[in-house]
Amino acid sequence: MDDRRASYTARGAALLRAGHLVLDRPPRIFEDTLAARLCGTEDEAELRARLERTVAEIARLTSAEFAPIALRHLMASVILRGRYIEDQLEQTLASGVSQYVILGAGLDSFAYRRTDLAHALRVFEVDHPTTQEWKRGRLRELGVAIPGNLVYVPINFEEQSTLEVLRSAGYRADAPALFSWLGVVTYLRREAIFRVLRTIASLAVGTRIIFSYSLSPELLGVEARRVQDFIMQLTAVRGEPLISFFDPALLVQEVRALGFSEVWNFGPEEAHRRYYAQRSDGLRPPDYVQLMGACV
Repeated sequence: MDDRRASYTARGAALLRAGHLVLDRPPRIFEDTLAARLCGTEDEAELRARLERTVAEIARLTSAEFAPIALRHLMASVILRGRYIEDQLEQTLASGVSQYVILGAGLDSFAYRRTDLAHALRVFEVDHPTTQEWKRGRLRELGVAIPGNLVYVPINFEEQSTLEVLRSAGYRADAPALFSWLGVVTYLRREAIFRVLRTIASLAVGTRIIFSYSLSPELLGVEARRVQDFIMQLTAVRGEPLISFFDPALLVQEVRALGFSEVWNFGPEEAHRRYYAQRSDGLRPPDYVQLMGACV
């Protein structure tokens, strides 16, 4: 995996988070004020041009009619998971949790946006070394300081022990934490996914994880299936194919069997009630990707 490929998905997600701020009407579901600069755009005109090129790229693989629909689905997925995890973090902070572990951090900007929490929260960004190198270089270019409460933790999820790597970076296994694992699971084999989940299930009481996952294709409607097919085609071409897909009801059972005391699925119906119900711009929660939470 070279540097460009390792950072492509991360830059794409940041572009979508930034796009939400210029394409969608208030109220914003998720306001990532650093995303545009992190993904390499300096102003709104350049951002809009990047989004137009993205639509054109999707159109080449699908159709001109479907391309803007696919972009909206992709954007809805990225902003939903960003908002939900930070809402969950607010809850865990209130209960005294002081460790936040971002597995597959990509260009996540939380630690740089929320320096007001540096005194109360230690943040661990866990990701592939080349992606981290690209990100740190970009932050230097932007003049963004590295917060004192942030620790970079390089890892290969398929080959290394998550807990061992975290412990070596100063993570306290005897204290509860919130783990964020967004936009990663679908790229991993089931063995690697459940190895990480099993490890987290063995940690301190009160520890929880929120992760996103892709639904099995046969569970999707026509439009969502078409979006998923497009994503599978695109990621395969770029050497990062989607590998793992799940049925939500079965996945809840499998995750609970690992030893978690509570497991829940956050699907489009609840997402609509919580974040999308009053919107007038047509943005709606995605079907092909959902979120699941589990608490030790």
